[in-house]
Amino acid sequence: MDFNEKLKQLRQNKQWTQEELAERLFISRTAVSKWESGRGFPSIDSLKAISQVFDISIDELLSNSELLSIAENEQQQQRKNFQHLLLGISDCMVGLLIVLPIFGQAQGNHIAFVSLWQLSQETIIFKLIIFSFVILTMLFGIFELAFSRREQRIIGSVSLILSLFGVLLFIMTRHPYPATYVLMLLAVKGISLLNSR
Repeated sequence: MDFNEKLKQLRQNKQWTQEELAERLFISRTAVSKWESGRGFPSIDSLKAISQVFDISIDELLSNSELLSIAENEQQQQRKNFQHLLLGISDCMVGLLIVLPIFGQAQGNHIAFVSLWQLSQETIIFKLIIFSFVILTMLFGIFELAFSRREQRIIGSVSLILSLFGVLLFIMTRHPYPATYVLMLLAVKGISLLNSR
């Protein structure tokens, strides 16, 4: 007997509705409906709760293949969550360009390293574009961290495009160290996305 059939039978033996079971498990009724119709499996935590509610072991609930499938799904979801955490943190780290003294600025016969905040040799338009890029990328990183479970493919693509734009922007404005910094963050993102496939 498959998990979905066992769950339905256990629920009916207790004479509970899907709504009542959902309340006992602190989940939505649609989740119970999805599991009973065979369209998905619960998470490991939900399985533990189900086994406690019905006072049976997880082994009795699942066959070996179902248990492996659930473990693989859980592992894949954790990998995706870590990947988007990494993307979000990388985008937020672009904000360090505001305070890190890695922009070269000519001062007499030598070059001083200043932060973006102190950079004065750029025209106001370029400085505004650079600041806009940094702020936009930081805000997008915060968005990634807050909403990483939605539209993961689109979020990853936008993150890569922003970083690529940043590298090109710093190369065009002749700032090699910030370009290298953003390029390293882009490489981390690229490797992370390639490993997820």
